[in-house]
Amino acid sequence: YILSLVLVVVLALSLQGADRYNSFLFGVDYYPEQWPESYWEQDARWMQECGAKAVRMAEFAWRLMEPKEGSYDFSLFDRAIAVLARHGIKTILGTPTAAPPKWLTNKYPESLLVYPDGRPANDQSRRHYCYNSPVYRRLSKQIVSAMVEHFKDNPNVVGWQIDNEFNCHASECYSASCRTAFRAWLKAKYVDIDALNRRWGNEFWSQWYDSWQQVDLPFPSPAPHNPALVLEYKRFISDSVISYQKDQIDIIRKLRPRDFITHNHFFKNINYYEFAKDLDIFAYDNYPSFWDVPQYGVGAQLTLARNFNGRMMVMEQQAGAGGQTYLLRAPRPGEMSLWAFQAIAHGADGMIHFRWRTARRGAEEYWFGILEQDNVPRARFQEFKQEGADINRIGPEILGSRLVSDIAAIKDYDAEWVFDHQYFTNEVSIGAEFQNLFQAASELKYNIDFIGPQADFSRYKLIFGPHLILMDQQLAGKIKQFVEQGGTFVLSAHSAVKDRDNAFTDQVQPIMLADLFGVEREDFQCYPAPSRGKNALSFAGGAKVPVHVFAEALKLKGADAVARWDADFLKGVPGCAEKHVGKGKAVYYGSFFNLDAARYLTERHAAEAGCRPLLPGLPGQVEVTRRSKGNTHYYFILNHSPESVTVHPGEGFFDLLAGKPAAATLTLKPFGYQVLRK
Repeated sequence: YILSLVLVVVLALSLQGADRYNSFLFGVDYYPEQWPESYWEQDARWMQECGAKAVRMAEFAWRLMEPKEGSYDFSLFDRAIAVLARHGIKTILGTPTAAPPKWLTNKYPESLLVYPDGRPANDQSRRHYCYNSPVYRRLSKQIVSAMVEHFKDNPNVVGWQIDNEFNCHASECYSASCRTAFRAWLKAKYVDIDALNRRWGNEFWSQWYDSWQQVDLPFPSPAPHNPALVLEYKRFISDSVISYQKDQIDIIRKLRPRDFITHNHFFKNINYYEFAKDLDIFAYDNYPSFWDVPQYGVGAQLTLARNFNGRMMVMEQQAGAGGQTYLLRAPRPGEMSLWAFQAIAHGADGMIHFRWRTARRGAEEYWFGILEQDNVPRARFQEFKQEGADINRIGPEILGSRLVSDIAAIKDYDAEWVFDHQYFTNEVSIGAEFQNLFQAASELKYNIDFIGPQADFSRYKLIFGPHLILMDQQLAGKIKQFVEQGGTFVLSAHSAVKDRDNAFTDQVQPIMLADLFGVEREDFQCYPAPSRGKNALSFAGGAKVPVHVFAEALKLKGADAVARWDADFLKGVPGCAEKHVGKGKAVYYGSFFNLDAARYLTERHAAEAGCRPLLPGLPGQVEVTRRSKGNTHYYFILNHSPESVTVHPGEGFFDLLAGKPAAATLTLKPFGYQVLRK
């Protein structure tokens, strides 16, 4: 009996998500269907030579696997998986639902996504389907069921990617299926149509609904839609994607319970904190050439991705120049691997490059892979080979280590969707402000997390609340508890303004938080772009921080003014205030977080809150992060400069890449990296 019980417990533990992804995978995205079969053996040999342990494949091969409805053929992938397996390479299969075949969209046009003007999407590309189309859901489940049933006993399949890049290219749908589903979704939430009317304030503009059939999607209209309608539509889109994904997850879990399941990348109108709960690991698609300064732009994206469910890998890592109708710059020698190690430094537990060989035909002829169209190994191949050796050297040891941060910023998707609709000026960019907070922390050599409102605040010493326009009792209570127990919370302007219905209340702003922060918002100015230079906050000690969009006049109700406005009718009025509460501090900052504000506020409050830099004294172009596993810490030191840089981490480190104790002073080559253990 005891032995049986132990076996049951062991089996249960082996099926937990944390155990399904249990090795550090290095490899490439591979498309055997696009190449002669005579290439496969050489491809597998070269991949093995470079240290590849895994490939992703099949995510766009629906027509090949189901050439006509109900008729399946997986033989090409059987052969490709077997060739790769002979060279020690495992396979991650992508479900192919991002690119439905022509027979499907021609026979079932109701499966197509519909644009706001009522036009159905053309079916000659990808991602042109509707999540809520009953027929598309049925056919999606059928192809996934057939795939999983076919590969259920294949030992060389280790994981599954659901679909590909949900909401890429199009993040809204206005189909008849979505209209029907939206009404059902609202009815399930509100139950009574009059309850919806009251909470939305539908007496305004005579928008009172008499029945659920009168509720519609926010189609284009002469005047703006009710903010409550727009917010609920975004929530509905997110839930639709999550539901669609779950259909496929349930099928895979039933027949392949030990395989890990992931999805790749993030786009608009999906709450990824909810979305990623069903995944074992979240996958990021990393194309740093989209950013002028990848050090900070990509770093912020990776910080967000790793915190969706606590685990992250990279499913598409840029190898060369990239483009479709546009063309992004190519990585300079060494940058491809630097960018890969930046992702690992920020928590990636796997590194899959896009793609093995550059396509000769199709929309992505300019997404360059490890090999180019002529199949000649060149400098990228050699760099990939060295990167593979480095990653395979450190991967097994760092797998499962985590970034531990003292600083966090709350990303509330509801709030983001509110600002998407009522954006005030074109300078309001929530994504940019998270990048500012990341850059400020990175420059000061701190780890930082981006977390959802439901996260555990007690893990942090300093939390920023940018753009928290919606407030509820649960979030307000968590902020209060965090401060009382010793944390420092910095809230931005125009936060705690509305309730979760996206409606104003009769409470003094910041609603539910005025007592905690010891301020009331007395007045404000919203400066049109460019707002910089139109006002500034002057702090004691001489620091001056330029306004960013909003300037709020604060009435002190127990807090101390630490900065006042310089100009306009706000001159001399408090614009930033602090209040000691319990063991901590509540800080209200009466503007948005531009880079100046992020830098100043992080420097002002981090050290005071007890945060310690990871490795102080490193130059700005050198990034450092720390991953930890128990009492063992792994420091990633990354040189984003095209010049060599000398750094001084000090004594007591072990060089994981060289396999020997590290010198107290190190020289990093251009775009070089070091991984030190302590």
